[in-house]
This record gives sequence, C-alpha cells and structure tokens, in this order.
Amino acid sequence: MKASAPASILVGVFLCLLSPTMTCGQDFPGCTLPFDSIKESHPIDGTCGPEGKTQDASNQAQNRAKNNFCATGDPIRVTFSTFLRLQQAAQDQNIPFGSGLNLPPDRTVLKDLATVGGTKIGEGTVVRIVAFIVDAHYSNVSSGETVNCKLKGKENNDIHIMLGQSSSAAACDTVTAEMSPHFRPAAWDQLPELNLRVPVRITGQLFFDGSHKPCKNGSGPNPQRETIWEIHPLYAIDVCSNATLAKCSATNDSIWTPLDQWLSPDNNASLFRPGLASIEARARRQR
Repeated sequence: MKASAPASILVGVFLCLLSPTMTCGQDFPGCTLPFDSIKESHPIDGTCGPEGKTQDASNQAQNRAKNNFCATGDPIRVTFSTFLRLQQAAQDQNIPFGSGLNLPPDRTVLKDLATVGGTKIGEGTVVRIVAFIVDAHYSNVSSGETVNCKLKGKENNDIHIMLGQSSSAAACDTVTAEMSPHFRPAAWDQLPELNLRVPVRITGQLFFDGSHKPCKNGSGPNPQRETIWEIHPLYAIDVCSNATLAKCSATNDSIWTPLDQWLSPDNNASLFRPGLASIEARARRQR
C-alpha cells in the first residue's frame, strides 16, 4: 500500500539525513506558495532542496532560480514578442548560454533586461501570458534533472508546457512554461492528458534557462522553442471560458477559471472539457 504523502515525506527526510549525497529541502520553499490552498505534498519536497543535486556553482544558482516560488508583485502582462526582446537583450549583453557547462556565473545580469509598460522585467519578475497549449508532457522522467536531484519518474519531474499563439503552432514558435514537481497540485498533474483547445492564462516567474539554445531560422535542438526565457516555475494556470485569444483578455478575471476549479464536476465550465463535442462546436462558433 502506498504511504500517505505526509508519511512518505517523513521517510524521505529521514533518508535524506542519512545520505551524504542527497540535498535536503526541509526549509524549502521559504515562503507561502502562490498556490498554497491547493498544494499537494510529495516526497521530493522534503528530500530535494532548491539547489538540487550538483556541485557546480553556476548550476546551483540556476537551480535556485528554477525553484523560486517566492517572487512577488502584480503579474506583468507579457506577449510572445516580449520573450523575443528578452532573448535579444541577453544576446546583446553576451550573457552565456547553450549548455549546462556555459551558464551565467552571475545571474544578477538577468534582472531588468527589458521594459514593459514602463516597468523593467527580467529573471524573477512575476509575469502573465495568454496562449494556447501546443503540448504538455512530463520531462526527463527516465534520467531526471539536477534541479530535481536526478530523481526519475513523473512525480519527481517538471511538466513541460509549450505555449503558442495557436494550438498548432510549430515548436520553434513556442514559449516554454514549466510546472515544478514540488508541491504540485493533483489537478495540475492532469494537464498532459487534457488536450486543451481553449486559451490558458499562465502566471509565474521569468527564468533564463541557459542550459538550452533557441531555434534559429525555424530549427533548433530539442527541446525546441523560440527563446530560452521561460515561465518557471508556474504559479497559476487558468482556463478561458472563450475559445479565441481575442476574447480572452488577461485582465478580465470574469472569463478565467483556475484549472483545479475548471476540472471540478461541480463547475459548469467542466462541461466544456476537451474531448467532448460541445467544446469543439463552441470553439468553431467563436473563431
């Protein structure tokens, strides 16, 4: 029988204390989670700290940035062009990226790289984007990542979300958002199976993933994306009650439902889940 989440965490912490190679995370994340009311406990929460499992200082700094659940401030509305401007700004300043061996040694250079509506933004800024989900899948389940202490399996790894201006956008035209395994709500774990065809509103902190390279001229290494700037970790995900980007204003809260509530059988929005003919008909009417 599977142990309850709190019991499994206690076991994980005990094993962590006995292990000289494991990075413990008892004090993680260091703030109230943005999704605290729906958080779920997982063994990784107590056994893998914000630096993950690596001895390299630059990788440790990147992992701490990946695990930042404590960014504050009202979300800044960003678009796909914002991410491209951030990418260009990083390249103009010769900030290193491209592999785990070529990371920025000082991440303060990633702050305040672009301006949106008179506000400087960069790594650590809370942002919000409206987009379609092109694909969502668990990443690195067979090998793990240093940020997640090289643990394997779906429960211990990120959900990689490809965001596009249409649900059929090419991979090289997408922006990446990632759900951390830490404290991940049960409803969020359903995302890879939903095949959503309506816009979503993604909120989280900006992060520069220097381990990767962006596409160039429509091609690039996996995972393909138009920029290595991401929303990571994700703080919130909402589903629009309309079917087009034009009718899904980020600032109109009345048309947005948090994913966990949208999935609730008690919520009328759940009548329009993907896979049902009603959502397809509704989407066609609004195109």
